[in-house]
Amino acid sequence: MRKFLSSLLRAAPTRTGSALRAPVMATVAGMLGISYAAFSGRGVDAIMLVPVGTVVLVLVVQKAFALFDNLELVRELSQKENHFRSLVQDSSDVIMLVAPSGILRYVSPAAADVYGRPAEDLLGTELAGVIHPDDLGSVVHEVRRFLAADPVEEPTTRIECRFRSGDGTWIHVESVVKRHHGGLIFNSRDVTERVRLQAQLQHNAEHDPLTDLPNRALFTKRVQHALSGRRASERGVALRNTAVLFIDLDGFKAVNDTIGHQAGDELLVQAARRLQDSVRQGDTASRLGGDEFAALIVGDNTRDREARQRHILELADRLRTTLSQPYLIDGNDVRVNASIGVAFAEPGLGAGELLRNADLAMHRAKGAGKGRVELYKPQMQQDVVRKAERATRLRAALHDGEFTLLHQPVVSLEDGRITAVAAHVRWRSSQGVLFTPAELRAEGSEETTELDRWTLDQAVAQAAERYAAGLAVPVAVRISARRFLDPSKPLGSIEALLTRHGLPSGSLIIELSDADPTVSLDELEPRLGALRRIGVRIALDGFGSDPAVITTLRRLALDALKLDRGLVEGVVESARLHKITSGLLRIAGDLGLQSVAEGVDLPEQVVALHAMGCTHGQGMAFSGPLDEYRLRRALAVGRYPVPHRRPGVGFEGSDVRGTASDGDTFAGPGLAAAELLRGYTRHSQDEAEAVTRAAGELEYALARLFAILGPPPEPTAVEYDPAGSGDGGARQ
Repeated sequence: MRKFLSSLLRAAPTRTGSALRAPVMATVAGMLGISYAAFSGRGVDAIMLVPVGTVVLVLVVQKAFALFDNLELVRELSQKENHFRSLVQDSSDVIMLVAPSGILRYVSPAAADVYGRPAEDLLGTELAGVIHPDDLGSVVHEVRRFLAADPVEEPTTRIECRFRSGDGTWIHVESVVKRHHGGLIFNSRDVTERVRLQAQLQHNAEHDPLTDLPNRALFTKRVQHALSGRRASERGVALRNTAVLFIDLDGFKAVNDTIGHQAGDELLVQAARRLQDSVRQGDTASRLGGDEFAALIVGDNTRDREARQRHILELADRLRTTLSQPYLIDGNDVRVNASIGVAFAEPGLGAGELLRNADLAMHRAKGAGKGRVELYKPQMQQDVVRKAERATRLRAALHDGEFTLLHQPVVSLEDGRITAVAAHVRWRSSQGVLFTPAELRAEGSEETTELDRWTLDQAVAQAAERYAAGLAVPVAVRISARRFLDPSKPLGSIEALLTRHGLPSGSLIIELSDADPTVSLDELEPRLGALRRIGVRIALDGFGSDPAVITTLRRLALDALKLDRGLVEGVVESARLHKITSGLLRIAGDLGLQSVAEGVDLPEQVVALHAMGCTHGQGMAFSGPLDEYRLRRALAVGRYPVPHRRPGVGFEGSDVRGTASDGDTFAGPGLAAAELLRGYTRHSQDEAEAVTRAAGELEYALARLFAILGPPPEPTAVEYDPAGSGDGGARQ
């Protein structure tokens, strides 16, 4: 019996359903049969009672097993529910069930920690009410797209937005979203710190670490946006009113070299602050690197373009003034100047080209004297192309040996003696044309530096050859103060050059060609001092052209001063320049320095400069630059005629005498011509004086011509000078 029941239990299904219908129906039929037999007075048949009882027993046992199974299922479900509930309740992420209507049906307790709001406060509210208004549009768009997508291909999506926290601030939340019975399940976490770190990294990548201004990359991006970000209907006018200012601090390197890099950094920070305060809120101030800054001035729809450009140029000039004000650093006033280039946007011009144009204008400002504002012109780009071509040609000329040296005599204004020669480099082209340094030098290029080395080497070598030939006249070589501090030119390089060529150190004169305030005098002073100790003489060129020269005079030990050509040109016509030049020459005399006037081209300039106390002159009044052959002929004679004025007549004296080939002296016909003209003239006294002056200049010119070529074929007069008072002319 037990085996039979067991087999029935094993065969019987343990779940309700169609499998239970047959035993139940059989049991019901059996019970009805037994009941009928009992009520009809017939006895209950044992044959019927046993099967029915057995079936009932099986059903009872089966129900008991089913009850046990159900209890087990309930227990398992309860465990799983508790497990998943604990996962949800204890999770640091916020779980939210969102109904299709957008109402929050469930919010996990983590909302209190993440959002700063209890979950109960969020239940029944709309999800849109806790999302930042600026993010709501993108969230709705992504949800609609996700719900329309294939659930198999895209079971989840990721949404990042800002949620309102309990204190009213906005936190960045990242959510993984799943579908749920027509609604959505949001699994959200706080990513505010990650977003902050990403923003900080992005900021660091686009901003200068010292000044916190936008760097070149971000500035270029904003320029590009300004050029292309406006609607087409607005761009025409606004684009042309957009400008870039390129700014360079003149003299910043000297600040680093003299008072240290920390002070230089502080100066940059203060300059950045001034720049930021000088531009509008919608404009951009940037540090491009080093001491270079830039400003983007975004255009508006002002129709008057000239007025807008004038306004921006005025802004640039005010900015230049602001940046040039003293900087208080460690209790000291530190000064630098600002050179600014301005370039306006044009249709079809990219950000890189606009920046390049402003850069070109800035370099033009620096080249024109620094501390000024220059507006870009297309000619500047052409100048850059020519400069590059010239550098290429210069490099080839250095390689092919196309350079030559000419020497211009430096003459004593007292007696006409040639006391030195100034070396001038010339470039002889394939067509035989000689180019001057102004036409071939590109300041700052490697080729020019190499040319300067070649010039110094050749000048010393040729001077040594003349010295060996008995023509011991010092040679003056012009070197800029900046190139003099070139690291590639060690302190003993000039002394080694003199030794190699066998030229006494006293036969070399170094002319410092500028008094650049950016040059460190602390570095320059020991270099010049070392040269003077071995006998090399130092002259300062361009005396009177730069206020910084006073500082140079105070700091540097010098032997001579060369008057600026601009002073010499106006020394006769301008009473103001006459007084300035006279004062500068008195300074030179009081300091015990020789003075050399450069660009002395007229005889009256010689007379005026000599009367002021100038000791030497150099210019066409005596001779232009000479090649080696003519230079040696001039040095063999040793002197030039020096003009001086005879009251009421013009120029006379040694200037009208020359030395003939036979040693006799001759007087030119200029004075006789003057007397003849004066005798026949019936004009006013002013005209008579003008004629006299012209006659004197003619006489002086003839005297120089005779000194070079010899006496005329039929001289009008020959005067014998037994005392040798006549000054010999130079034969070239």
